[in-house]
Amino acid sequence: MLTRQRPGFDWSKLVLNLALPVGGVLVALLIGAIMLLALKANPIVAYSAMISGAAGSLSGVTQSLVKATPLLLVGLGICIAFRANVINIGGEGQITLGAIVATWFPLTFHTWPGWDTDPGHFVAGLPGRAAWGFVPGILKARLKVNEILSTIMMNSIATQFMYLLIRAR
Repeated sequence: MLTRQRPGFDWSKLVLNLALPVGGVLVALLIGAIMLLALKANPIVAYSAMISGAAGSLSGVTQSLVKATPLLLVGLGICIAFRANVINIGGEGQITLGAIVATWFPLTFHTWPGWDTDPGHFVAGLPGRAAWGFVPGILKARLKVNEILSTIMMNSIATQFMYLLIRAR
């Protein structure tokens, strides 16, 4: 009787999958330390201040999460685009336009109760983000414009538009 052997666990693949990100972080910390030393700053003091500022208090942790959440969501959207073989570097502009439209919503509908406007922020921001991503998409599909260049330029346009609205009061 022929018995089938179960394939063994590939430890080398596990070690490689863990070592690459850890190695990348260590190399980045080393390069940062060299740059800090070139600036005549103590890297240990700088790194300890960075860690204590980001994770040293409840306020630091919450502020880190507040700042990281939009970046993680943009990264998730870019990962989805990469899966479709589309390069989207316009996440910053798309989130800026989404934020502008999400800010417009409660300013326009200020008489609505709070429980209505809170979900409205999210829902109103979706078309702003989608429209801003649609422009480079249609440029690529119809005119064969490089999506890397168009999305980078759209980021600058979104940022300048936001500055214009801030200054306009």
